[in-house]
Amino acid sequence: MTGAIGGLYMSFTRIPFIIGGLAVLGLATGFFGRRVRPLYAGILAWLVQAPYVAVTDYVWFAIFLERSPEAAWAFVTSIMTVLTIEAVISSALVEVIVRYLKRTKIAQQISVG
Repeated sequence: MTGAIGGLYMSFTRIPFIIGGLAVLGLATGFFGRRVRPLYAGILAWLVQAPYVAVTDYVWFAIFLERSPEAAWAFVTSIMTVLTIEAVISSALVEVIVRYLKRTKIAQQISVG
């Protein structure tokens, strides 16, 4: 929920491409989440979203903010590095949380109740 609110805020106030990136990430996560473990689902979803982020961020910095191509790629590279680290850490945390919820049967209690 926080990601959606933050993404909407940023897409209306700063960078209009963010909402599309969140949509791609959400769809890819849902698609992979039904097929593989949460760790792999998150990482695969990021691999689907990453090209979108790279292209739109480059366009944002190079065209809209009128940075040189070298400066734009420097920004994009640093952003992509941080987002990749965040995706791996978040996916690992989700893996641990889901395993805990399944082991303690908390998830079943919530869906039944």
